[in-house]
Amino acid sequence: MTTTPAQSRPRADRTRESRSRILDAAVTCLLRDGYARTSTISIQAEAGMSRGRMLHQFRSKEELLVAAAHHIIEAQLAEPVPGPWTERIAEATGPGERIAVVVDCLWATFREPSFWAATELWVASRTEPALAGAIRPAEKRLGRAIWARMDQLFGPDLVGRPLYLPVRPVLFTSMRGTALSYAFDARDPASEPLLEHWKEIARHALLS
Repeated sequence: MTTTPAQSRPRADRTRESRSRILDAAVTCLLRDGYARTSTISIQAEAGMSRGRMLHQFRSKEELLVAAAHHIIEAQLAEPVPGPWTERIAEATGPGERIAVVVDCLWATFREPSFWAATELWVASRTEPALAGAIRPAEKRLGRAIWARMDQLFGPDLVGRPLYLPVRPVLFTSMRGTALSYAFDARDPASEPLLEHWKEIARHALLS
């Protein structure tokens, strides 16, 4: 008996749902337990499904966590700028105020769970070539998307300033490096001392 697309679709939907559930569970385990302590057993328990069902989707921890890396990156690529930030940027009364709001917005992204889950995989990829090879092309796509998002936030007037392209990666990489220090020194990100320095660097570069 031939299976029609209408008959096969529910099964395909269930497969996608199971895969998404497993990958969400993997991200949760990475955040809670770290890469080294994340196992297929802990992911299975978090996902609440049988081992056979999970192994039907992913045959090993390595295959699963490579897929989780792509899952994290795809989620980051698809994530829109939160409405409150969009409103604050639109309400900025001049370029100096817009710079300050955009810097606040960028810094807030480093508090997201996806940043820490991705960090676990970046660190692990240093000694796991297969993981590094899988992450590298996706990270390049993410990097291009980040630059595009920053251009959108700063707006065409500031993007057109001569020093914008050099200052863009300076801000981003400085924030990322500072964010990593929160892994061992928990404090309030809103009171980060460098926050005002980032704003001043951007204002000096783009408005002087």
